[in-house]
Formats: sequence, structure tokens, C-alpha cells
Amino acid sequence: MVCSRASIIMSTKIENMDLVVSQLPSGATYSEFLTENARQREQTWLIKNKRLGYGIVKYEDAKAFLRNPKLQQAGHSTTKVYAGTGTIFDDIEDVIDLSHLEGKDHHRIRRIVASSFSSKSIDKLRPFMRDHVQDIVDKLHLSSDSISFEFQEAFESYPAAIICHHLGVPVKDWKLFNHWSSILPLRWTGFIVGREQEYVDTAMEFINYCQNLIDEKRTNPSDDLVSMFIQTADEEDTLSNNEIMGLIVGLITGGIDTVRNQLATMMSVIIESPETFQTLKKDNSLIENAVEESFRYKKIFRTVARQVAEEFEYKGVIFSPGQIITISLASSDHDESIFANPDEFIIDRENASKHLSFSNGIHTCLGSILARAELQEALRVFVKNWSSIKLNGEEQWKDFRIPFWGPETLPLNVVRESSFIHH
Repeated sequence: MVCSRASIIMSTKIENMDLVVSQLPSGATYSEFLTENARQREQTWLIKNKRLGYGIVKYEDAKAFLRNPKLQQAGHSTTKVYAGTGTIFDDIEDVIDLSHLEGKDHHRIRRIVASSFSSKSIDKLRPFMRDHVQDIVDKLHLSSDSISFEFQEAFESYPAAIICHHLGVPVKDWKLFNHWSSILPLRWTGFIVGREQEYVDTAMEFINYCQNLIDEKRTNPSDDLVSMFIQTADEEDTLSNNEIMGLIVGLITGGIDTVRNQLATMMSVIIESPETFQTLKKDNSLIENAVEESFRYKKIFRTVARQVAEEFEYKGVIFSPGQIITISLASSDHDESIFANPDEFIIDRENASKHLSFSNGIHTCLGSILARAELQEALRVFVKNWSSIKLNGEEQWKDFRIPFWGPETLPLNVVRESSFIHH
């Protein structure tokens, strides 16, 4: 039988069901991905993945699973699926795998650091964000007011600069974080195969750097995040060195390559229709919503994985311990029952902020306010500085299977506003 809301009546173990099977081809494009998602949603809310367990493809079901306390992060298990059960990671796993904590430890750490990622805290970083983007724009226009350049290359430093500035990392070391951010996320994907030693070497380099940074901040604290991590304690506990390193790697893997690719993806979407950029120039109040819609419309992080920790039943389906469940954030955010005309980018969409790009529930991305602010401030600078923006050649996209997808190259031509032209 085909699994659908109408057909699930009796409680049935998922492994005994005849489910819709994902037909996503190897090397699929984003368009093919969305087409396959739409086919699945027309028939069901629950599918069988080709390789990694089962999948949730509708919005309300995705929210329910993201909030389900009987599901846990599945990073360890997905790694075993892709890379086997070797021991090459054993020496570093406990140090940098903080993102997969559950229960009391997860709650304790989020409580300790939550204030550092609040709107009030992130708003203090906005002037630095604007200044950094403005500095890049000014340097791009040193020789001409009409320029052609590669966007990803030009703004590669932006997210790392914000994270490093927030952490208190010396400027001379910011490029290291750009490198680490491209390697460390491989740990939980199929791209780790054949690169295990490169990952371990990079992780050890990162761990050694972090230990030295923590030692330095413990001796000479300043007004930065690492110093706060060291100094902050609640009534029960403090943060250990391993936990501090785990928080730093979480910021690297979740806050550099992600933002870099989502920023370029947002710009790619905006220039698809020239009137979108002009509308934003005329009405800056739409910038925040345009950023939210960009997260919903075309996201760089499309699926999260969870593992069943305790048996539960949902809509007549019994899920058993150990099973892997993938939750398609991209499919959910194109669910026609929630978002009208989901395959259109609508900058004034009223419910754009309901997207699931930052997950939901207790594992909602800790840095979501920071990521939003970075895209908002960058876009403010762009619409202020540029009178026009268009594609200047063919954009190339990364392999769709990569952890944090996005444009490999985004060649642009921009013209600077007359008010910024220096005579």
C-alpha cells in the first residue's frame, strides 16, 4: 500500500509498510530535488530513502518530528553509514561533537550561552557587519564604478570575520577559520569517505589552536565570546575546555560556510528578476522579509537526520529505536498547504519567517539570530551602494550532495550609486 494520511489506520511498524521510495537521481539539481519532493508530498508525508532510513516531507509532520523528544541527533549514526565503523575518529570525537549532545547537558550548555546569541547581543555586532561589507564594496570599486567580479570570492571573508570577531580570534588567524569551516562539516556526510585522514589532521590542528586560544583568554580575558565562555558559570557547573571547543566548532561548522553559501544563494535568487533588487532599494523595510524568504525559497542545508531513541507512534506508524529519520527542511518549506505558490520567491510573503531552515524545537540553531543579521546587514549595504546588479556570465553550483550547498561561482556586474562615486 502507499503510505498516506488516509491509508494509515491501524498501527503498523514502519519496516512492514510499502512506502513511497525516493527517486532522487544521483547528481540531482536543486530543481530536480524540488520536483521529486513535490511528487512525494502529493502521495504521502512519509517516504523510504534509498540509503538512509525514512524521510519526512511535509511541513506539519516535520515540525512534529523536530520537536519529538524521542528523537535524537543522528550524527554518529550517519557517519557510520557513510564511513563504516573504523576508529580513526575516536581520539577527537568527544572533543568536537558537542552539537549532538542531548538531555541535561544539552539544556545546561544552551542555558549558559543563550544570552550571547540573543537579539540584544547580536545587535551589538551589526555595526561591525556593515563596516566589514562596506569595506569590501569600497575596495571593489577602487578602480571603477561599474565592475565585474566573482561574488563568492569577494565576500568569502565576511562570515568568518564576524565569527572570529565575536570569538576574539586575532585578525591574522581569520583565514584559518575559513579553511576549517570547509573541512570539519565533512564528518557527518558521505564526503568523508576517502578524506578521513585529512579530516582528522584538520580537526587536531583546530583542537590545538583552540586550546591555545582558551589558555590565552584565561590569562588575558577581553570582551569576546571565548572569554565569556571561560568566565560564565551557573549554579551547577562551568564549561569545560572540551565544551568550549565544541561550541567554537559549532560556530565554525554552523556559522561560516553556511552563511557564505546562503548569502550567495540569496543574491543569486534576487538577481533572477531585476525588479526585486529595485523594489528593495525603494523600500528598505522589505529587507528583513526578503532574507527570510531567501531561507525558505532556496536553502543551502536541506535535510536533518534524527535517530529514534525510544519507540513511539505517530499517525498509526510505529517507529523503533535505532531507526534513522531524515526530515526534509526544503520539502517542508515548499509545502503548498503552508506556503502559497511555494516555487515563487515573494519578498513580501506574509509567512516567510515560518520556514524551518534553522530546524525547530530544542535543537533550533543557536546562531539563527546571528545568521539572519549577517544577511540583513549585507543586503542593506548592497542596496545602498549599488544602483543595479546583474549576472555577468554563468553561475556554477557546488555538488548538490555537499553538506552546505550553494554557488561555486557567482559572476556579477554591479554599478555604484552616483552618491558613492568619488570624483
